Amino acid sequence: MTEAIDQETYRRLAAERITNTSIGAFDQLTIISQRAINSQLKHMWKDPNSALRTLNIKPYPEDAPEYYLNAICDAPTVKLSVGPNKPTVVFCFNITSGTLGYYQGIGPRAKPMTEEIGPSRLALRANMAFDQLAKSDVPQNIKDALINVDDYSVQQLLFDFTSADLNQKINGIDSNESEFHLSREAESALYQLVATHIGFLRAKGPDSKPADRIILNYAVTTKNSKAFTAAPTCAPTSLNYQNLPFVLKESDKTSPNPVLGGNNSMLVYLQMTEGRMMPNALLAPSANWVMPPFDETSEQYDAVVCLSKASFLDGFLLPRLANFNRESTWVVDEAWWKAVNLGFKNEYKISGHVGLTAKDLQDPFFQDYQWKMTSFQNGIRKYEYHKTHRKDDNHGLWRVWQEGRTSNYLTIPEGLDSSSKCVMKLNGTTTVETYLHLDGIGEIGKTKSLVTCTWNASLILDGVDDGALKITVDIPKEPIVRTVLDPSFAYPHIMDNIMDRIRGGFKYSDFANLKGSLEKLFSGSWAFVFAQGQDFFIDRACFNREGDLLCQMKYKSVGSGNPAQPSE
Repeated sequence: MTEAIDQETYRRLAAERITNTSIGAFDQLTIISQRAINSQLKHMWKDPNSALRTLNIKPYPEDAPEYYLNAICDAPTVKLSVGPNKPTVVFCFNITSGTLGYYQGIGPRAKPMTEEIGPSRLALRANMAFDQLAKSDVPQNIKDALINVDDYSVQQLLFDFTSADLNQKINGIDSNESEFHLSREAESALYQLVATHIGFLRAKGPDSKPADRIILNYAVTTKNSKAFTAAPTCAPTSLNYQNLPFVLKESDKTSPNPVLGGNNSMLVYLQMTEGRMMPNALLAPSANWVMPPFDETSEQYDAVVCLSKASFLDGFLLPRLANFNRESTWVVDEAWWKAVNLGFKNEYKISGHVGLTAKDLQDPFFQDYQWKMTSFQNGIRKYEYHKTHRKDDNHGLWRVWQEGRTSNYLTIPEGLDSSSKCVMKLNGTTTVETYLHLDGIGEIGKTKSLVTCTWNASLILDGVDDGALKITVDIPKEPIVRTVLDPSFAYPHIMDNIMDRIRGGFKYSDFANLKGSLEKLFSGSWAFVFAQGQDFFIDRACFNREGDLLCQMKYKSVGSGNPAQPSE
């Protein structure tokens, strides 16, 4: 299989990320490609003091001083093993040059020998495992991201060498495992020395902490799900992980040989929130979550955060946007008339207000102000809210009434538009119609008015450098209020005060400051932090066909957003 894809395949895969990805029964996923893991290892290796830069193995310096391995290494690489079992990796030490010292023969006649080692690969099969951190051990950059670390449990994902073994050459041709060129005796000595080094990798330091070189990244769970309001980045309450293959065709889902060199194989964090139970089954392969490029100009995504439709769209976004249904609903307070002075004079009162108050919400009629999905066609989810409230006094000879009609509309697209943005459209109208007929002159005594408030806004999902998911607001115009009057010939100004109060209600309501109201609805940030502080940030965000939120991630520390390719 080639190490690249063509433009047609790239376009197909990009479309399938939107149309075919499925979060399954999980609340959240964080997906990282093998390429991203290797980029992180390279970032760690660049530290001049990193233990990953050399292999210096000399287990018996006094008794066997000529028995050693000294090697200079390029950045290590990993290969994710895909399959139904707990994730394992092939951890490769990539030697550029070195010297192997060993003894030929045994006993007093053993002769010290040396062999030079050229470019080679030592492959160790290792597990991955979580290790719980004490509060005092949580790195400062993680504490800064969490603000109150007492509310969270922080774990570190390790390369676990407890049961690791060296993947030896198989007939000298297995390119997926160790690769070196030595004499048979030197090869045997190398295996023994590496076994000694594995023991060193298994060991913890004097403080009983794993060495930094085997920490891949940190993961966070919240201790008390009830202590946090729903947010686009709520910490999970339970966590698991698995590996997934990158799939170009159906047979790749079960093939033991990863496509594209395995660079796009995926490490997947499976997350549940609000105390929900972790499913027994792992995530089934569907479409690919990560995207390799097809050329130097095409986008590359090596990490994705996915939040389920239930947790983000239905559980966070729509309830907050329903606030505009609440604020734009007109409530008729009073609409009545009565005869006084033995019927020679009529009194009346008509009043109302925009925005549901706490008192209004005690009325079951007003309690449901949520969005209702009306259609999902051509990649567009359409939601609507309609509420009509009317009071009508039609007793006796005369009549007064007022009716408030609110109709709001929300559209949420899947995927990104031509500007690579996810733009949600929000618009609506609130119309207040008032009618008065209070004397017997006939038609000239009747009057009717319409006051209509029209508003619209665009909400754009975006990311910022500190890792936050941001929702920006674009409002072409402030809400527009229009009036229509069918005046009474006999009483041409009888509606003036009523219409002024309605216009004033729209002008001074929370609903009038549309931009400010929208912007205060959304806050919070997603902090997914690699060891050594090489963080991801949200580059773009959109919805897939299932309504799950996809946050496409890139590295902060790489200007182009594309992590450096791992050494092959």
